[in-house]
Amino acid sequence: RFPIAESLFQEPCLQPYIHNCEVTIVEGRHTYRFCIFFKQHCRLHLNPLLSRDDNEFRGDAVIMRVGTRSVVNMRPRDAALADYMM
Repeated sequence: RFPIAESLFQEPCLQPYIHNCEVTIVEGRHTYRFCIFFKQHCRLHLNPLLSRDDNEFRGDAVIMRVGTRSVVNMRPRDAALADYMM
């Protein structure tokens, strides 16, 4: 499976660029790999879930779990790790 992150984000005319980064979390002997796709622009809507008092995040973010070759379904533990990353 190949992710098509472009279909998940809104306002493609205002900010057509989607950034991505890979994050690896090592917990004991387990290794978890994620790919974070996000859009951030000063004219995008404020995202209160990703903003803090000292930092505003304007845009959206999508987290996908990466398996050995492609993205895989997220399990319950992966959701907790995704919250920790963000």
